[in-house]
Amino acid sequence: MDSSKIKTRIVILSDTHGAKPKPRTAQDPDSDTELSQNYRIVMRLPTGFRHPLPEADVLIHCGDLTKRSRAEEFEATFSMLREAPAKLKLVIAGNHDGALDAKFWDQYADEQPKEPGDETTSRKAWRIIKEAEQDSVRFLDEGTHNFALDNGAVLRIYASPWTPEYGLWGFQYDVDEGHSFKIPQDIDVAMTHGPAEGILDLTRGHDHAGCPFLLSALQKAKPRIHCFGHIHEAWGAYLAKWGKLAAEGVDEAASRTIMDLDDFWPVMADDDEGYASRVQMLKKIRKEGGIGIDLTALEASGAGKDQTLFLNAAVMNLGYRPAQSPWIVDIDLPQKESG
Repeated sequence: MDSSKIKTRIVILSDTHGAKPKPRTAQDPDSDTELSQNYRIVMRLPTGFRHPLPEADVLIHCGDLTKRSRAEEFEATFSMLREAPAKLKLVIAGNHDGALDAKFWDQYADEQPKEPGDETTSRKAWRIIKEAEQDSVRFLDEGTHNFALDNGAVLRIYASPWTPEYGLWGFQYDVDEGHSFKIPQDIDVAMTHGPAEGILDLTRGHDHAGCPFLLSALQKAKPRIHCFGHIHEAWGAYLAKWGKLAAEGVDEAASRTIMDLDDFWPVMADDDEGYASRVQMLKKIRKEGGIGIDLTALEASGAGKDQTLFLNAAVMNLGYRPAQSPWIVDIDLPQKESG
């Protein structure tokens, strides 16, 4: 490792929709004992989102903090973030968090105080967000943000909650007008709510729901990590190698899927050996609280600045059950300047 770099651990999750990590208790029916051969005949249980969350230097939440933008959902999510064992917690909104989108909320929400002096949902949400700053939770507006971390490193991050219009939700742009994602060069992490077009964005209807304007911006900036959620069923990790020419986009032949849902769950078609191997993997993921990726090692393999690690970190599955696991990424970051 370069002596001028500092190893930093980042936990990444998205789309918790007001749910808290499931406690680990001896009586919990979703304990490791469920992951036995009998797993072949039970439903997929909420496995991945477990308490406590992994310890980290930074935790990133890529939006959809709520399901229906209710005050109690904001309270649940931000209390979870305040308790999370990370030195710094970075958060953006998602399309379900309409109470934080002033233009949308003013136009569509029937949210007036029932009695004089009562707070609206939007005001409650912003108060909850402000109070969470006491425990190092930072809600990020769209743009570039720099953070001097407690471990001595500097993290440079771009954030945006905006996704293509689809239904009546917050933080959506008109697809005919597009959206300008102003991602600068030499960014460490781009955190957006939605995916880029064609990368971990495939819906259950086999449509690509990602944003072409975001893909273009990422292609120019080539961040080390792009993390997002939004499309629950497209959860996974993809290491993309960019083509040498701007018009080439992603070099699919030189890129690879690190993990997706087909890799994650045991299935009936597995033979006994394959099934047992997947069960052991899930037990390890549960114990560690997420899936580890050593980005430093991946970058040292030769891809360097010509690659981006794409992470769809949606915790909820299509049925809004917290079945999918967060990502745990180790990355080398530059030291902050002394003095």
